[in-house]
Amino acid sequence: MIRSAAIIALCLMVPALAGAQERAVSFEAPLEATLGDPIDVIVTVTASSTDDAAVPEQTFEPFEILDKKLTAEPSASGEWQTLTFELRLLCFELGTHALGPVRVRITSAEGELIELVTDARDVEIHSVLANEPEPELRPQTEPVVVEQEDYRLLIALAALLVLVLGVLLGWLLMRWWQRRDRPEPAPPPPPPPWETALAELRTHADRRETAIAAGDTEAWVDAVSDSVRGYLGRRFGFHGLESTTDEIATKLAKAKLLSIAPAEVIGFLGQCDLVKFARASLADEASRELIEEAFALVMRTMPKATQEGSAS
Repeated sequence: MIRSAAIIALCLMVPALAGAQERAVSFEAPLEATLGDPIDVIVTVTASSTDDAAVPEQTFEPFEILDKKLTAEPSASGEWQTLTFELRLLCFELGTHALGPVRVRITSAEGELIELVTDARDVEIHSVLANEPEPELRPQTEPVVVEQEDYRLLIALAALLVLVLGVLLGWLLMRWWQRRDRPEPAPPPPPPPWETALAELRTHADRRETAIAAGDTEAWVDAVSDSVRGYLGRRFGFHGLESTTDEIATKLAKAKLLSIAPAEVIGFLGQCDLVKFARASLADEASRELIEEAFALVMRTMPKATQEGSAS
């Protein structure tokens, strides 16, 4: 019975003993080095997979630390890891110097701070001239003429060429700018419609007697009617020359700026249509009254400010 209990206890303790690996640190460094040559030191740490390890700031005098690298390799079971710190040191003092001990700081997952310390090692630093029995300085040598290409002239010529090309390019751009196609200036705004109508009516008034005497009454009345129709269209915003008298009457009935009754305009245009289409005769006095009525119609439908300016 006692033997069975011992066997059972031993079986329970074997896994615990197998997993009871402890944190450890080892240290590798060369035994000798040449003055001024870098020295590679390897610090190997065995720790739990959840531990964090670091080589804290510490003095290595007379050695100076140049570089520090860290590599980590997990174990096969994944419970432990091997951390390798590669330290590169440098020493400029001859003789045998103690290197170490090197302190390694481990922080567990529970926040426990553990510090491991390596052993120390003596490293002999010797000179590259140590094997020379009587080292001496090399004899002084004569100066050697070293020929060196002088590109200053070439650089100056290249700069001058760039300057000339820049001036030429600027001149070409200026010539192109002067000869480029420039947009035509905007035409002056057209004269007000009443000025155009009054100018046309003055021309018709000058031709009145000649046209009546030559029997061109219908053409003359048609020209006067077209001048008035064109004016009304430009003044009140419709196609006067393409509209019939009835269409003009409809447009003028809706015009807000018309200062006279639309019936007066329609009466004038109807009189012109009577001569034009019915070929009614028109005496000299009647033609004078017609042209005067056309002048009056344009003057009375001009803007008030223009009418006041014309009156003054």
